[in-house]
Amino acid sequence: MKVTVRVFGELVKILGKRHVLELEEGATAGYLSNLMAKNAGIKRRGYLGNFKVTGGDLAVLVNGRSIQLLEGGGTILHDGDEVIYLPPAAGG
Repeated sequence: MKVTVRVFGELVKILGKRHVLELEEGATAGYLSNLMAKNAGIKRRGYLGNFKVTGGDLAVLVNGRSIQLLEGGGTILHDGDEVIYLPPAAGG
């Protein structure tokens, strides 16, 4: 199955802006996050850059819905899903 990943904010420097990935059926949001971290050379498990993937301040959306409102890292992905990694914005 193919899943589109879009990345925003300071994570773009680490992960890149957009990816289309081929995953096995039944892959989860947690698996995808670990795969993205591994591909970027991030060794800290459960993190993308300085942001904790689940239970932290990083928003992970699947088709516009927060994984925190779904099944967390265990949210099963489907063909054609769009996953967005959105770190908190700083401004002023």
